[in-house]
Amino acid sequence: MKLFTFITILFCVSSNLQAQIWEPHQVNFPIPTQGWRISPANDTVAWTFGFALDSAGDWIQREYSFSRTKDGGNTWVAGTFPGIQTDGLLCSIFADGPDNAWIAYYDYADGGKIFHTADGGQNWDQLNAPVEDVFVSAIYFWDQDHGIIWGDAIDSLFSIFTTSDGGLSWDQVGEGDIPPVIADDEYTIFGNYGINGDNIWFDTYYNRVFYSADRGHTWSVWDNPTATHYGLDLKADEDNFLYYIQIGETPEGDKTFELYRRHPDENTWTDLTPADNSKYISGFSHVPGTKTLVINLLDETRISYDHGDSWISVDLDLSYTRGYTSFVNDQIGYCCQIPNGYEQPSENVYKYIGTPLSGLLDPKPINISMTLSPNPASDHIQLHIEGEQAEDYWILVNDLNGKLMYKAEVTNKTAFTRTIDVNSFTSGMYTLSASNRHGLRMETFVKI
Repeated sequence: MKLFTFITILFCVSSNLQAQIWEPHQVNFPIPTQGWRISPANDTVAWTFGFALDSAGDWIQREYSFSRTKDGGNTWVAGTFPGIQTDGLLCSIFADGPDNAWIAYYDYADGGKIFHTADGGQNWDQLNAPVEDVFVSAIYFWDQDHGIIWGDAIDSLFSIFTTSDGGLSWDQVGEGDIPPVIADDEYTIFGNYGINGDNIWFDTYYNRVFYSADRGHTWSVWDNPTATHYGLDLKADEDNFLYYIQIGETPEGDKTFELYRRHPDENTWTDLTPADNSKYISGFSHVPGTKTLVINLLDETRISYDHGDSWISVDLDLSYTRGYTSFVNDQIGYCCQIPNGYEQPSENVYKYIGTPLSGLLDPKPINISMTLSPNPASDHIQLHIEGEQAEDYWILVNDLNGKLMYKAEVTNKTAFTRTIDVNSFTSGMYTLSASNRHGLRMETFVKI
């Protein structure tokens, strides 16, 4: 039997750091709901769905609803899924526009089902997919014709089907093209996968990662990066690195969260786990068109420019909880809201605000004059910036571990001076980042 793990974490403290990276927009789910992954289709369209909650805040696995935006996340219109309101698991949604979307669903009475809408969710038609005996974990389409579904094994063979006609017919991947399961309970994990072009990955409850370079027609398998921890999510970037989030437990019973990276040309995993790995890694995304990674830690957002080797914190706010993350490019991104139980369900989708943060996500060099003085500094440091035209800026100060020490927003300035109090900083080296819509400038200073 499958096991599903859900983590509820309550926050009641507000951060005093101003200027936020995420902007709330009402998702309009019709009933108290746990928000879930967001599937962007293009610059303006994205879909998401939610799980209904009961009065105890538990997910009741029925009464699912979806919500869709057609204006880049500013407004969301909700709907329901006719025919799938009985007990079952809505595992995955994929959308390629305002009208077309597919879902993978497991009905506890009738088995696996694939549904498609061509009218924005007003009607959902069940496709003739051979999955009635399959727990279907996910669905993905490269275009309107070519797609893939996969799920748990039958007779030691994972159930993987590809289509070249939009789901009207499906071809099963044969036993010679995918490694077998290693035990009857090596289930696939619903909703978890990484995609980069024709490359696709999914993981299992034995924490093995299956990889295909040809849209799922042939597969190899990577072993679990740890001996005991289990997978939480996985994502890929445009350099074909896969990032695998795992969850573990200390001898004292505290949760730990680890991050690993691997490329198909490598034979081992690289451990990227942050030092403060007690924070729940609630969302992870590559920013298409850049080298940047974005990670959510419920109350914090961090970014990396070097494939996860180092991170800087760019946003910290304990007043709301941010979850699964999806970016379209350096201007458009979303994350879901994780609810604080039935009394505080998911009310919002959080939209990435953009300028001047776009320079943080696509850190191209910018043509500005920037000075820091004095350097070294003891009690304050003065930042002076001169640019060619009026711009909005974000100013961040991080320590060498990436911890966010200072954040400010400067609006519509060609030149400005800002005095930053560093008296409470411990002695050491710090990085100051100044971003606008064109890119990023970073300088270091020493606190003595």
